[in-house]
Amino acid sequence: MAGTEKAMERLSGRMGTLDGLYKRGIVTGDLLWKQLKSLLSSKDARAVFSTLIEPDKKALKILSRIEDPEGWRELFTKDRDLREAIFYKNLVNIMDSEKDHQDRVLRMLQIACLPFYSGFLPLTKEIKKASSDLKPSRVSVLD
Repeated sequence: MAGTEKAMERLSGRMGTLDGLYKRGIVTGDLLWKQLKSLLSSKDARAVFSTLIEPDKKALKILSRIEDPEGWRELFTKDRDLREAIFYKNLVNIMDSEKDHQDRVLRMLQIACLPFYSGFLPLTKEIKKASSDLKPSRVSVLD
């Protein structure tokens, strides 16, 4: 657990720096999205995710679905690019909150584990096979 605490301290420090730059208007738009992705894709973020978020992943999914069933269904109908834009807008909304840096990081990681956002950050070590590897073509040359 000490490793997770150190990782969270480093993430909080990075979040504090990013928060300062964001509040002064230096980092905005696509640059902010890239910085958030960098922060949440870091080794420290993966360590915090695997210790604090991943064990509760199923409960977070159920809670999110119960809180906003209409929004849940709507997000699943959107294409990947639109869902990614919504994901980063949600992260920016968290940046605008008055919560402390650790709470912000945790909330961002919680959002990142939801099924319609889970592919945008490399938080788990599992390597997904390409869809062509999973479903080989069943069309024959003779068809």
